Amino acid sequence: MKHAFTLAEVLLTLAIIGVIAALTIPAVITKVAKDQYVSGLKKAYNTLKSVEREARQEHGPMENWDWSGDTTAQFEKYFLPHFDVLKNCGATTEEGCFATEHTTVTGGIWSTNFNTTNYYKIVTSDGMAWVFTRTGTISPYPQGYFFVDVNGLKGPNKMGRDIFRFEVFPSYLGIKPHGSYIHTGPTVGLPVSDIDSDCARGTGASCAAKVLSEGAMNY
Repeated sequence: MKHAFTLAEVLLTLAIIGVIAALTIPAVITKVAKDQYVSGLKKAYNTLKSVEREARQEHGPMENWDWSGDTTAQFEKYFLPHFDVLKNCGATTEEGCFATEHTTVTGGIWSTNFNTTNYYKIVTSDGMAWVFTRTGTISPYPQGYFFVDVNGLKGPNKMGRDIFRFEVFPSYLGIKPHGSYIHTGPTVGLPVSDIDSDCARGTGASCAAKVLSEGAMNY
């Protein structure tokens, strides 16, 4: 006598496997994607610190730089020469360096249009998309912002996922991930609870500090 599974048993086993796969595969894919975003953010931060260090070596202490220039003048003088640029869209309406549509970490609409003359846009050789803009404020407030899309024009183009913001303090602080310092006031550090709250307010632009401090995307 030969023993074998019945058709019903085979179908039941396949159904169970299908249910388990449906429950686990999306979670695995999400985790892998988050890990890639975290790695990208760490690399982006290292790039910015390298750019800052080289710019300081060339122009001296950041607090002594001439901060009277506009977005283009400031970026091209101090930062641009130290990026490994693949494509330069400048402070123009040219598309192709940064995505045209973005969402917040909670799925809302991110209303800022980066493809205007207010933002200087480049793509580096590693495929990351960068935006810089001047704030026109007075020290010790941030003098400018960097936005980085760690996977370029690819989706999801979402703040707090693949897009993050950094602030440029012309003091000893230098370039810091948004969320690590009060961005509308003097250089006062935020406690962990405030970093978490700032990240979860709905936009996700300030999640850079939370991700870098935790080494993971725990949201």
